[in-house]
Amino acid sequence: MDELFYFPTFDLLTRVVYAREANSLRYATHRAIKINEKKVVERYILQEIAPQTEYYDRHPSLLLYMGVDVTLKKELKAYQVKDTIKTIIDKKHSIDQKVQDLISSSLSNYYFERLGDKLLCLRRVMDTGLGAEEFEKTLKEIKALLHAYNQNSGQDIDIRTILPPEAIKHYRQLISN
Repeated sequence: MDELFYFPTFDLLTRVVYAREANSLRYATHRAIKINEKKVVERYILQEIAPQTEYYDRHPSLLLYMGVDVTLKKELKAYQVKDTIKTIIDKKHSIDQKVQDLISSSLSNYYFERLGDKLLCLRRVMDTGLGAEEFEKTLKEIKALLHAYNQNSGQDIDIRTILPPEAIKHYRQLISN
């Protein structure tokens, strides 16, 4: 195993090599490593990389810091660019999600208000005794608004839940006539 690992918080590129014969994990960095960085790097190697090898299965096992490997400086630029691009993409996804949430929230509020208006309209239709056509037209509009509200709010509200009991009775009377 011979792999490169980039630690963006330290801007540190590390090459980790596992030698099976010696059961050793050796690592080198592109620059001199500080004590706090060394602790983090070694903890990462022991927790993430060592279990993928025979490091813990065989004894003795060694973890060695090999010092600075100047050839890693060439590789560092590519990792810095990849990290920058990843950060930008993550921010873009976060912004896209927030915009989508805002749009859904705004639309669900809009449809909620429109549903309230249509339910009041339905009551007026029932109170004035307008015909079955007007009642059914208003009921279809309520169904469409409720469907749009459910899509944007992530809910699944049934029309019978929001219709007033008198509207359900009125609808049944119209059907039976």
